[in-house]
Amino acid sequence: MRVTACVVSWNDAAHLGPALDSLARQTHPDLEIVVIDNASADDSAAVARSRPDVRLIANRSNLGYSGAANQAVGIARDEHASQALLLCNPDVRLEPDYVSAAVAALAGDSRRAAVQGRLWRTETDRAGHKILDTTGHLAFSTRLFRNRGEGQIDAGQFSAVEEIFGVSGALALYRVAALDDAACAGEVFDADLFAFWEDVDLDWRLQLRGWQAWYEPQARAWHQRGGAGPRRTAVVERLNFANRFLVIAKNDDPVALARALPGVTVTSVLKAGELAVTVPSAFLGSFAHARLLPAALRKRRLIQSRAAVDPASVIQRWFRPFDYGLWARTWWLRVRGPRG
Repeated sequence: MRVTACVVSWNDAAHLGPALDSLARQTHPDLEIVVIDNASADDSAAVARSRPDVRLIANRSNLGYSGAANQAVGIARDEHASQALLLCNPDVRLEPDYVSAAVAALAGDSRRAAVQGRLWRTETDRAGHKILDTTGHLAFSTRLFRNRGEGQIDAGQFSAVEEIFGVSGALALYRVAALDDAACAGEVFDADLFAFWEDVDLDWRLQLRGWQAWYEPQARAWHQRGGAGPRRTAVVERLNFANRFLVIAKNDDPVALARALPGVTVTSVLKAGELAVTVPSAFLGSFAHARLLPAALRKRRLIQSRAAVDPASVIQRWFRPFDYGLWARTWWLRVRGPRG
């Protein structure tokens, strides 16, 4: 299976080189490596140019993760005639057999659209234990989503090969034919989302089209989450807050959403209150995203008209009860910040 591996970079010169080195060491025999740089102000483009086995696409403006990922789909499909696309963050480091293990999983069933490997954090705990970063996406009744196993010590609890709701965009292997099948209005990744939640949006659309996402624990990698800079910026918080509602508007089942509305409302109000206090510019800026709602509703009509699976059954199968206690503890630790 021919694979196009694409790293989307934006001011990631400090991390890009090791990521490309790990891709160059892959044992999979048919792998093209591409860097799409979103008009970085640092040496990201120069890092890519210094490697003869890497193709560089240097954008003149920042198209966001979604815009660059759509470029990657086009390159994989039209130029490289690849059957699979591996999307990578610049702060990942792949074990040499990552791609071969993920490809084997993808090829195992023609209904599989995406494969998630086992990602660890680059840092360990004080005892040297590996800390899980993600083993795929979890969906909750509150319409919040989480990386499965995130922050847990890896004690082998995610060693089973299994179907999952969806895959993390940090390092995701997709079947190109499935991406084309799930495209909406000509876009695989919704450019209106720019960055954040675009992977969840695609997860959901693939589920509605009847595709599967698969977890393969033998595909192993490391992820320095937030390696491109501080996570808690006004832009990140604004996009995280606003894009959730656009994804819900496009993909959700109205009856199921009505039943879940109390939990959705509680989590939304709490998050809005937190932003209003801690990052007020993000809270105020999120209102501007309301202009995107009419387009999201137009996309919704297309998505729902093409659904091969009852949208309510996707909710029933994959959206589990929400752990408010864990959420509150995670929220408190994040707000409080590290203590010296």
